[in-house]
Amino acid sequence: MTHEHNARAALATDAARGLWSDRLKQTEATHGFDQGYKLLYSPWRTLGDSDLTFLSLNPGRAPNDAELRVVSDERGNSYQVERATTQSPITDQFLKMCEFLQVDPLRVLTGVVAPFRSTSWDGLSRAQRSAALDVGKAFWTEALEMPNRRGPIVVCSNQAARTTVEILNAQHEVSFPAGWGNIRVHRFKGENGQIVVHLPHLSRFRLFGRAPSEEALRQVFNLHGN
Repeated sequence: MTHEHNARAALATDAARGLWSDRLKQTEATHGFDQGYKLLYSPWRTLGDSDLTFLSLNPGRAPNDAELRVVSDERGNSYQVERATTQSPITDQFLKMCEFLQVDPLRVLTGVVAPFRSTSWDGLSRAQRSAALDVGKAFWTEALEMPNRRGPIVVCSNQAARTTVEILNAQHEVSFPAGWGNIRVHRFKGENGQIVVHLPHLSRFRLFGRAPSEEALRQVFNLHGN
């Protein structure tokens, strides 16, 4: 292994998790976030070995009895663990996406590009949004280069897409009508060959399990093998 390979792999260690916990606590205090934070919706170990990456914008309203300040979810994938108590429709869409792509939710590196909770994105001040995205970009710049991360990177929301495309220096490849008004789904390719699939926010647009959207999803994920 090269030194660079070892440095990237070190992100998956407990020591690195502790450092990111400290950074989130400091940023929360400095910028007045008051609803908590969550960086990964999957166990920290998925940084070192996963079959798919899924990124949304930021944590919304917490499910009942949820831990409000946590770096990663060591119970499993949050969408699966909190299925019975969640208040967000994105949970069902995430699980249907995993079924569609034939990926175990426990094998999905799942997280957000802005780790601080809010009732709505617009409910954060401009300075808070900038601070949250700065932290997220620093983390995902390291995480998206992890050596054992496989499969496409699915980004859900325009801001998650912008952040990911910028990190990977990705270029647009193709777009398809999503079968929902004028909404489209997009595929990008990073400079090192990473595939990025940009979907609309699945809490508003329920594409998976919806017949009019199925062909677009097959095309954007290149399931036809083209």
